[in-house]
Amino acid sequence: MSLPEHDVHGLTAGYAVDALSGEERERARRHIEECADCRRDLADFRATAVRLAYAQSERPADAVWERLRATVPTVRQLPPETADSLPAAEQGAGAQAPPRPSGESGGGGAQVVGMAGRGRLRRRLPWLLAAACAVLVLVLGGTVLAMAQRMQEMSEHSAKVEALLAASDTSMSEEPVSHSRAQATVFASERSDMVMVVVKGLPPTPEGMGYQLWYVDDSGMRSAGMLERTDEGVYSGMAGDMGSAEQLGISMEPAGGMPEPSKEPMKVEL
Repeated sequence: MSLPEHDVHGLTAGYAVDALSGEERERARRHIEECADCRRDLADFRATAVRLAYAQSERPADAVWERLRATVPTVRQLPPETADSLPAAEQGAGAQAPPRPSGESGGGGAQVVGMAGRGRLRRRLPWLLAAACAVLVLVLGGTVLAMAQRMQEMSEHSAKVEALLAASDTSMSEEPVSHSRAQATVFASERSDMVMVVVKGLPPTPEGMGYQLWYVDDSGMRSAGMLERTDEGVYSGMAGDMGSAEQLGISMEPAGGMPEPSKEPMKVEL
């Protein structure tokens, strides 16, 4: 049974996540080609699907907390203010010097620490605090700069993702990853010459290792970059220069990547 024309708009969300089949999918495709509103909705739905796939919570690097723990114990706290800790000038003209212990003469024996000495210490405390703050600035400065660079990279990456999803020929498909239990979501556009893949189910890599993405075509394999891992264990990557690739390969390699795979990669159909 065919859908009324006004109900075809409701197929856009299902088309965006590749949830339609047969007649519904074909009718949605034809309608989206003719309907500007639905093309805009399609791009929004696909962008939302990608953001959900990339969603993660990030915690500061352990090195940040280690530096703070190492620095804070060296920062001296200000003592509580008491009448004795105030400089003589602040105690008022009527203040009297503390009595000397019995048997103490003015010419010898133990010396009473005067208010002037305490005043000098008090005057130094703001400088000590300023020095401690300067240390914290130096410790955190590198971290703040790294975070700013990371945010810039994320902004540039988001722009590329949105451009891919907005391309009129972008397709989305769910594909199994050969020789594994993993599943890949693939976004590809021949017109933009770009591909993005989100992979769930890959086992964690040992320290110093990572998953490298490969384009597979008639001429062989060429690198498409390293996949990044989220805290939830999802691996994702995006690359241009797709060319005539028919498959994507995934292999475990040193974290810096290799010019060619060290063993036969797992495969994902494009």
